[in-house]
Amino acid sequence: MPIISSTLTDILVTGAGPAGCTVAVGLRRLGYRVTLVHAPRPWPSCEGISARTLRGLESAGLPHAAMSVLPASARRVEWNGEANAANTEHLVLRQEFDAALLEDARAADVTLVPGRVRNIDYAHTDGPLVTVDTAGGKVQRLSCRFLVEARGRTAPGTGADQLRGPETVGLMQLRRGPPGNPGTLVSSFANGWAWLASTAQGLYFVQLSVCADSRELPGRAELNAWFDRQLCDIPSLQAWQRHSEPGADVIARGSTSILQGQLVTANSLRVGDAAMAVDPLSGNGIFQSLSCALVAPAVINTLLQKPADRALATGFYTDRVRHTFLRFARMGRDFYRMEARWQDNDFWRRRQGWPDQEAAHGDIAPTLLGIENRPVVSGKIIRPQSVAVTSDQPLGVWHVGGIELAPLLQDLPAAPDLRRLALSSRLAETCGSDATAKTMLEAWLRRYRLM
Repeated sequence: MPIISSTLTDILVTGAGPAGCTVAVGLRRLGYRVTLVHAPRPWPSCEGISARTLRGLESAGLPHAAMSVLPASARRVEWNGEANAANTEHLVLRQEFDAALLEDARAADVTLVPGRVRNIDYAHTDGPLVTVDTAGGKVQRLSCRFLVEARGRTAPGTGADQLRGPETVGLMQLRRGPPGNPGTLVSSFANGWAWLASTAQGLYFVQLSVCADSRELPGRAELNAWFDRQLCDIPSLQAWQRHSEPGADVIARGSTSILQGQLVTANSLRVGDAAMAVDPLSGNGIFQSLSCALVAPAVINTLLQKPADRALATGFYTDRVRHTFLRFARMGRDFYRMEARWQDNDFWRRRQGWPDQEAAHGDIAPTLLGIENRPVVSGKIIRPQSVAVTSDQPLGVWHVGGIELAPLLQDLPAAPDLRRLALSSRLAETCGSDATAKTMLEAWLRRYRLM
C-alpha cells in the first residue's frame, strides 16, 4: 500500500465536527500550525440547536457553519400525556453543516487532510504519530507536538474510569414527504422517546431512543420493518408516517451518556463527544461540544508554553468537562422523571435515577460560599484567580458585566444593613457611569441575597 511521507505539524486535530473545528480555529488564532483530519458523514442526519448555540458558533469563529443553520421553527413536546409548543429550535442538516465547518477551518488557514484515522501512536519519539487512510488507497502519516482527539463517539474510550449512563441506542431514518411547515416534535412512548424533524422541502428525520440491551431489538435485516411498526404505535407520529416514505435504511448509533476517564495526557486532549457524550434528551450535543471546545485552546497553550502549570490546566479542564456532563445528565434525569405513565418500564426506570439524586440547577435560593483561588481562562492561558464560589457555581465566577467579583465581595460586613451599604458604595466606585454593568451586578447580588 503506497505511503505518503510523514508530515510534521504543531497540533493535529482528528475530527472536524463543531468541537474539532472550534479548537482548530482557536489554536490558529494563537499562532499554532494546525492540521485537521476529516472524513465526510456517510449518511444524512439532522440535529436541533438553540439560538444560544447559534450565537456560540458565531463567537467561535465559525460564520459559515452559523449561516448554514436553518431559521427557527416550532418545537412541540408531547410528554406524560400533555402537549406543549412554547419553544422553537433551529434545524441543522449535518452534511451541509459539516461542509460549512470545513470552510471556516480553511478560512482560518487550518491545513485540511481528508481521510480516516487508522491508528494513533502516542509513544512515538517526535510526538503522536497518526496513520490516515486517504483517497486512492494511500496512507499518510502525520506527526505532531500535540494531538486533539475530536472523533466523537467513534474515538476509543479511556477504560475503567469512564462514567456511563444506561445503555442507549438511537435508531434514525430519513423519510421524504410533501413540502410543508418545518418543525420538530419530541414524544415519549412506552419503550423510549422519539424526535422528529421536518424541513420545508419535505425531508423528515426520525430518531427513536431505546434501550441498547433490549431483547426486543431485531437484527439488521429486520430493523426497517421493526422501526416502521414502532412508528405505527406512537400516536403523535402516525400522521407524519402516513405522509412520508422511507428515504434510507434505518441507522443504529450508540447514544449512551459517557464521560471519559482521562481527558488530558502529556501530549493529547479530548474534546466534544470524544470527551463527554450526553443523552440527546438532556440538551443538544453541539452546545455541549462548544462549551468545552471554546476553552480548550487556552488549556493546550498552557500545557505547551507553561509546563509548570500543567496540573493547573489539566484540573481546570477536567473539572469543567465533568461539571458540564453531570449538569446535562441531571437535566435529562429530571425530564425523564416528568413521564409517570411507564415508571415500571425498564427504559424509564433506569433513566429516572441516573446519575444521582443531586439537583440539576443547584439551590432554589443559591448562596455565596466564599472567595477562593481557582483556575480561569485569562486571555491565552489558564491561571489562578480569585473568584466567587457559590452553591450553584462550584467552579467559581470571575466577573459579571466585565467587573471582577472578588474585590467587590471581599471582607464584607456580616450585618445585612452594613453589607448593603458597603456594596452600594463599592458598586458606585467600581462601575462609575457604566449603568449596564451596575444593573447586571445588582441583579447578581440580589440573586445571592447579598443586597
